Amino acid sequence: MNRIADDILLTHLEVALAMAPEVTLAGLNAADPRAQRSARVDLAQHLVERMRGFEISGEAYQSGGHQSCLFPGDLSPIG
Repeated sequence: MNRIADDILLTHLEVALAMAPEVTLAGLNAADPRAQRSARVDLAQHLVERMRGFEISGEAYQSGGHQSCLFPGDLSPIG
């Protein structure tokens, strides 16, 4: 499996977190531990959905190919 550049991964995670529902982010600071856990699960599901389009293995990079954008409409293609 190819290694993803830290700055690329950081950018994608930052955008994903910025696009997370506000209620989910607010739930991370809830007083109720069950609400906190629910918010963590919701956030993890959000990140999984956003990262689904991110191909981290394959031969595209070896041949000079470009990683397609994780967040269509948010960023232009990377490469």
